[in-house]
Amino acid sequence: MYEYEYDGLIFVEYEELKLKTPSILICGLPDAGLVGSIATSYLVRQLNMKETGGIESFRYFPPVSIIHGGEPKPIIRFFAKDNILAIVSETAIPPSAVYPLSMAIVDYAQRRRIDHIISPVGVGVPNRLEIKKPNVYWIATSKEGKEMIAKLNLKKFEEGYLVGPYAVILKESMRRRVSNIVLLAEAFRDFPDPEASISILEAISGITGVTLNLKPLMEKAEEVRLKTRELMERTRRELLKMQKGYEYQLPLMYT
Repeated sequence: MYEYEYDGLIFVEYEELKLKTPSILICGLPDAGLVGSIATSYLVRQLNMKETGGIESFRYFPPVSIIHGGEPKPIIRFFAKDNILAIVSETAIPPSAVYPLSMAIVDYAQRRRIDHIISPVGVGVPNRLEIKKPNVYWIATSKEGKEMIAKLNLKKFEEGYLVGPYAVILKESMRRRVSNIVLLAEAFRDFPDPEASISILEAISGITGVTLNLKPLMEKAEEVRLKTRELMERTRRELLKMQKGYEYQLPLMYT
């Protein structure tokens, strides 16, 4: 078993981690519409990925024990298969944990020699009810990342704000020269949005070359909304503290 601590966060691996190249880390952290959480959890199930470890913290996380199959599990878990490592969080990220957790994830990616981090993000848009199929935009911190996403014919996210863990992962990736591909889907800010997650999964499939059957997620969208509403409510409260509403605005110098 491998274990190390980073600024009050304990990383544990209880299965040997060997990823093929190019290795990809997909972050499924709760955000607007739970887009990243729903997409990454579905990816884990579709690919039958193996649980390999997780992250715990007595300093930042609530005193909660997650039980699966009669066994206690970390609040944030790792799943791996072939060249993909996925991070799935089962709790909202408290504002006090955003900086240390986000920086620790980038540090872990470097330690594990991950080639690319993919951040699936929901960006709340006021007219979401009028959008039948949410668009996906992108940001990339490396030449290689830009080349990977160029073939998908997605629009680049040109101007705006990004708030929360994915914003810190992006900034820390830039600082450490880590390849980070941010996929931003139009989404409801305060309601689970499986349809936006489907748009994200289509983009992830295009980047990774992994074939995904998205029909079950489409058919069970309402069930997913019901099952994730409590996590969405907890996430909504935390996002308000992080000033998530900034994403509706353009930076001052571009208005």
